[in-house]
Amino acid sequence: MKKLATIILWMVLLIPVYSQEGDLKKQTYFRLGLSFPSWKYYGWDDKSDWDTDTKRIGGVFEIGSIYMLNRVKIADGMRLGINVDYLSATYHLFRQTDAGYGFHYLYLGSKIGPSFSYSPADRLVFDAYFKLNPVWVAGGMALFNEEGVDDRVYMGFLGLKYSIGLNIRYSLFMLGFEFNPGSVKFREYDDEEGKLTDNYLGNTNAGDRTPVPGVNFTLGLSF
Repeated sequence: MKKLATIILWMVLLIPVYSQEGDLKKQTYFRLGLSFPSWKYYGWDDKSDWDTDTKRIGGVFEIGSIYMLNRVKIADGMRLGINVDYLSATYHLFRQTDAGYGFHYLYLGSKIGPSFSYSPADRLVFDAYFKLNPVWVAGGMALFNEEGVDDRVYMGFLGLKYSIGLNIRYSLFMLGFEFNPGSVKFREYDDEEGKLTDNYLGNTNAGDRTPVPGVNFTLGLSF
């Protein structure tokens, strides 16, 4: 994780060296939308591993920029870039409606990686990207509506996810689609002792890392 942090720092420091004014300008954006956790959470194979009444939903909020590398010439209307999300906050919920169980997860992190932008017409731009998504802090809560079953709290630090996605920008408006796989080490928090234990969240296929993939659909403003 230290090597990853060093690579990210160097990428951020090199952005001003290669960025300058050109036919595609730097963009700063904020966006929010729906985030659907995958049925492959916890290392499960598919939806059949879950109770039949399980529902899933979530949300995402991001603030970021796309720095156009205009010194790297490709063609008019096409540019390579570096896409940075300074803050990426994602919430996921699995709910078993009949039993009333709820599994809540929150992820706070950043994203950075290369992008390719193409503008086929005035004010219309497509951005394809691949980003590393270090998760700085993550939290999980398993809330049970059942007597004699204790609720559980989990914490995770320095997880690693990835983002593969596409933006469609027209004027100030941005529509985004993104697949966001990866995993986090969730450790159970002991209320009585007031510390994290060595009990990890996950099934036998996941080991001490919990797979937490999701799909994001966002709307935002880019300027």
